[in-house]
Amino acid sequence: MKDKILLILGIFCIIFPAEQGFSQEVRFGGFADTFHSAQIFKPAFNSDGSEGEDLNRKFLDSRTRAQFELQAYNDNASMFCSVGASYDAVCKSRSEFYVKEAYIDFGNDWASLRTGKQIIIWGKADGVQIVDIICPQDNTTLAGSNIKDKRIAVDAALLNLHSEMFSLDLVAVPVFTPAKMPVKRDNPLHYIMFPSESEGTPLVWDKPKKVDFTLENMQGGARLSAWLPFADFAASCYSGLDHNAVYTIKRTESNVIMSGEYKRLWMAGFETAIPAGPFVFRAESAFITGRNFTGKKWKNQACEPVKSRQVSALAGFDLNLAGCTITAQYIEDVLIDYDEEKFERKQRLPKATLSFERAFLHDLLTLNFSGAINLNEKDCALCPYIEYAISDSLKVKGGADIYTKGTDAKSTYGKLKEASCGYVRLTYSF
Repeated sequence: MKDKILLILGIFCIIFPAEQGFSQEVRFGGFADTFHSAQIFKPAFNSDGSEGEDLNRKFLDSRTRAQFELQAYNDNASMFCSVGASYDAVCKSRSEFYVKEAYIDFGNDWASLRTGKQIIIWGKADGVQIVDIICPQDNTTLAGSNIKDKRIAVDAALLNLHSEMFSLDLVAVPVFTPAKMPVKRDNPLHYIMFPSESEGTPLVWDKPKKVDFTLENMQGGARLSAWLPFADFAASCYSGLDHNAVYTIKRTESNVIMSGEYKRLWMAGFETAIPAGPFVFRAESAFITGRNFTGKKWKNQACEPVKSRQVSALAGFDLNLAGCTITAQYIEDVLIDYDEEKFERKQRLPKATLSFERAFLHDLLTLNFSGAINLNEKDCALCPYIEYAISDSLKVKGGADIYTKGTDAKSTYGKLKEASCGYVRLTYSF
């Protein structure tokens, strides 16, 4: 961490020398927040993953964080740096010093180049990743999180060529960044996402294989966007390693060993947004080949991952009416090369999402309800919250994340029932 901060400061001094500093624009900002969440339902498992009876509810988060941002401009160059520190009294492994983003921009009227640790967002979906696959997610905490908070920056070079109506992004990601998972045993989510046993058989989770920095593991893609008078369009392609490991299953006499590996995939995507009065209609789709999935549970001594072509698609709308913002989406996730005997998951995973937001008291008070339902098992994620702006700088937020199992306790949201929680957050921005 210290080396990263020294490198950032060194680059800053080279691009923005002291003798020019007073004539250029420099901005400081950031925030500090404290966040606490506790389980809603009584847990069915002990902290070691074993089953229990009449267990007490636990705190899932007790985090205090400070994040500082620096922006500097010098002619055709600019720099942005965001660093912070967090302390979590519940999960010490989530306490850290971190660099959120740190990049440099060079540009003119028709081109720009951004290099460094950055967040790259593709797609027009709300809270759902379809085309947006460049940045991994932080899954070490779920409470009160949205996709904006969960994105992890990648080390990349982004070249943008643009005009009034068109834009071309060319991105190269030389260093692989995996998703962050609750692998530490002190994380309350550890035994939810990495159960210690299944049907009485102990599970042993091996650390996924490290991805070396080689030319073969380079990642990159392109995105062409068009802003026409009647609609926005974008087409994209990308080749990279899946941020989530896929597991090979090997059965021994005493346990089952899960060995993780990151596999390469290829994606072609399309997206559009069409305004129509108070509505904005959105559509997004991605064709992915090379994606691997965990095989059918250990019917044999060993079970290798299985590969399939995948189509993910979304159609939805935003509606602004009488001070309310309503967003509704329907999502399809389909595997083309499907064999029920080989795949652990179902061929189709249809889902629907709904979000409603309304501001009151001159926009000081905000009420929001968002939810998602998997249409196969009818399992849901319900996420209401209320936020009040005490001042321009100070906000307090309270809400809940509730996961229901529907018809199957092992469904996507059903497995997260233990993570259902109520939370409160106090944020001071400066």
